[in-house]
Amino acid sequence: MIQHILVAVDGSDGSKRALSLAREIANATRARLTLLHVLEPPASFPLEAYGLTRAQVYEVQIEGARALLSALAAELPGQVEQVVESGAPAETICAQAEERHADLVILGSRGMGPVGRWLLGSVSDRVVHLSRKPVLVAR
Repeated sequence: MIQHILVAVDGSDGSKRALSLAREIANATRARLTLLHVLEPPASFPLEAYGLTRAQVYEVQIEGARALLSALAAELPGQVEQVVESGAPAETICAQAEERHADLVILGSRGMGPVGRWLLGSVSDRVVHLSRKPVLVAR
């Protein structure tokens, strides 16, 4: 039985479809939802040349992620946990699913063609292969 759904969101159309699907499944199963946004570590270019520190850039990213999660959670019924983590997206999603004892992971597909997936890889593809939890990819 599905009691807890982890939904990885990044603001893309694919993650909006994933959230819509998660809402339907949660309504049908009365599962609780956790929204997860994963921030990749700040780029390694010299930020100091622009008068910024990595900590300042990261704080702005965190604020943006929290605002995104708050806006998405406001559209959902009931209590929704909102989590912002930092790291490699696919690995972090899988780790959070384990740590939070999710019964299902839902995330969107960016819809890259085969060449794009081959060159760049795909977070959803990597999560499907790494996760020990069931994964549903919304297209």
